[in-house]
Amino acid sequence: MKKLLLILAISLFAITCNSKTDVVINDLDTEDWKLTWNDEFNGEGEVDLSKWEKPDFNRKNNNVGPDGWWLPEDSYMDGDGNLVIRAKKINNRNDDNDEFDYSTGAIRSLGKFSQKFGKFEIRCKLPTQPGWWVAFWLFSPTVFNENNSGEDGTEIDIMEGFGWNDTIHHALHWDGYGEAHKSEVTKNDIPGIREGFHTFTLEWNKDEYIWFVDGEESWRSRAGGVSKVPAYVKITAELSTEPGAIGEWWANNPADGNFPDYYIIDYVRVWERKK
Repeated sequence: MKKLLLILAISLFAITCNSKTDVVINDLDTEDWKLTWNDEFNGEGEVDLSKWEKPDFNRKNNNVGPDGWWLPEDSYMDGDGNLVIRAKKINNRNDDNDEFDYSTGAIRSLGKFSQKFGKFEIRCKLPTQPGWWVAFWLFSPTVFNENNSGEDGTEIDIMEGFGWNDTIHHALHWDGYGEAHKSEVTKNDIPGIREGFHTFTLEWNKDEYIWFVDGEESWRSRAGGVSKVPAYVKITAELSTEPGAIGEWWANNPADGNFPDYYIIDYVRVWERKK
């Protein structure tokens, strides 16, 4: 009898947990939008590798200074419902003469999920230290096509933020990253944006892109011609010691930062518009 009661209790617990999960997910649908993909980061340690790939390479090489690596160990779940992307100082990882290098984390849905058009949203807390930047963005491999149009692939930067100022960048990049590269960028100075959690959202339709910060429209653009191909999701941090990155126009100098520092993500969610 005790064994039967135990089995019933376990079964009821499982049903209740599944029911709560279903209610939460279903509650994310609205009158206009249907949830297609999300991660609430409810776990501890490794991220869900059925949803994410974790790159591992020298992302920001500098021939005359410390490099900035993407390392898998710097993207993990904290057990409190958050993804953590960490920046830290590390031992030199290659055969140059640097006294040390830096590393940050990155995850991307490459080969796992992509979508054309829809609403893409992150709720996150920005870092606190100078010298690195964090981002939520969409990417299509066809961005490298050079045909004077972003319609066959555009890098869509939903948010780029920093640990040393209250500036948020939105941007579009197309026609590759060489001489043919084109872009359109806007920045918004939002006092208090580094305090607590905030949402950054993109609505992408066939005619335009519309950005929102905490539900308030912050920019809209059709630059390059709106992309008509699926894009995958990227949640990343980057650190470069090259002169072009450490100025006050961008990330500032990591030598002035106190590391490790953290980019904290509550969730990422993607919807498609209902017919």
